[in-house]
Amino acid sequence: MADETGSAWEDLYREAVPRVYRALLATLRDPRIAEDALHDAFAEGLRRPPLRSENLPGWLFRVAVRRARRHRWPFARLDPTVRSRADEIAALLDRLETGRLLALLTERQRAIVVAHYYLGLTHAETAQLFGVRAGTVSATIAQAIARMREGASHV
Repeated sequence: MADETGSAWEDLYREAVPRVYRALLATLRDPRIAEDALHDAFAEGLRRPPLRSENLPGWLFRVAVRRARRHRWPFARLDPTVRSRADEIAALLDRLETGRLLALLTERQRAIVVAHYYLGLTHAETAQLFGVRAGTVSATIAQAIARMREGASHV
């Protein structure tokens, strides 16, 4: 049984890491914190696997953001010592219209939008992650969409 669990987590690691890491990077905006938080989440999953397994990438994202929040709140700012990596990230996001529009959002709006649309978390799951009500998630998403639409109209 332990072999099956280890193998399942190994498969999940191969499949989910790139997507969850990009979501964390877009949310936390610091490659070191995103990577550390993701590895902590995987370690947590190996120690105490989630009871349900329908959205494991979403579970990993939630756990990783919680880990990052314990160390830095609000979300981490870019560390000047990682400028070259941060510049690479900024260049990648600038090439994507989505990245440009996400950059218009506050950190909280960006995190909630990424959690909901990119990772597919429900409003309830997102609310639980951030310790707010589902209505707050809905309002935050509506405000974020309005801000992104306004930013897109200025192009």
